[in-house]
Amino acid sequence: MPLVHSEKIEQTSTLLVWKLTETETELLGLLDSIYNFEELEGISHPQKKREWLASRLLIKILSEQAGVVFKGTYKDDHGKVFLIHGQAHISITHTFDYVAAVMEAIRPVGIDMEKIDPKLSRTAKKFLNEQELLEASDDLRMLAMYWCAKEAIYKLYGKNKVSFKDDILISPFSTEDSILIGSVISENEMVNARIHITWFEYYCLAVAI
Repeated sequence: MPLVHSEKIEQTSTLLVWKLTETETELLGLLDSIYNFEELEGISHPQKKREWLASRLLIKILSEQAGVVFKGTYKDDHGKVFLIHGQAHISITHTFDYVAAVMEAIRPVGIDMEKIDPKLSRTAKKFLNEQELLEASDDLRMLAMYWCAKEAIYKLYGKNKVSFKDDILISPFSTEDSILIGSVISENEMVNARIHITWFEYYCLAVAI
């Protein structure tokens, strides 16, 4: 499971990105103990199991780096992931080729990773408002950045019933930008975030803090 990227973000967050190459058996061996066994047993697809195991392994590594004893993770009623008996904020994402995790000492955090794909053009109207559609046009790189930024903020916010199109807004940006500005406006509250963008081959990764 080769580490392809390790980064400190805004001093209080640590990001790890791994290339997912191991089998399920190898990942189980690396994790040592089975955490959240019932959640793992509920996953039937072999690839999804690999992604789940790899993401928990990354969280375990981040915990150990921070001097925290890793006891597993749990999800709240909105599906947001937390450490068991841990104060730090975490977020995970996985694709077919990569798995990534971020740990933030102080504030909520969100992460997402997406491959540039023509499907983004077909689905853009579902997650972009009219102004964002005009900004993005059919630029697949920009569409990937929009999607990852919105998904990362959604995970940071951590509540259901949020419209990507109407409730999550991203300020205008260029495809060369490494930091985007976004916000969630929902249920009479506003949450602002800085979204850090990194590219791995044709994959866009966004970390919202």
